[in-house]
Amino acid sequence: MSSCEAKLLEGTLEHVASVAKRRTGKRPHPSSIWRWVKKGMRGGTIKLSAIYHSGTWQTTDAAFDAFLQAQTQAAMAQQDDGSVTDEELKAAGLL
Repeated sequence: MSSCEAKLLEGTLEHVASVAKRRTGKRPHPSSIWRWVKKGMRGGTIKLSAIYHSGTWQTTDAAFDAFLQAQTQAAMAQQDDGSVTDEELKAAGLL
């Protein structure tokens, strides 16, 4: 069992939309919920751990928080500070 799946064991299962609204202040569109669970974010590398029960996707606060944290970490790792070295400028023919 992965650490993301283990998060489903922590807490009470609730409809994903309810958890998202409580955590972000917005109620997501049903297609967003499906995408988070099935396709994931950032090319499928970050997925929301959830189970399909009684016609709805269910997750826990801990699993949703892990999903948000993984997105934040990926965004922070991808950010570039914008600085360019002289070597990079020379290689591009700009110096």
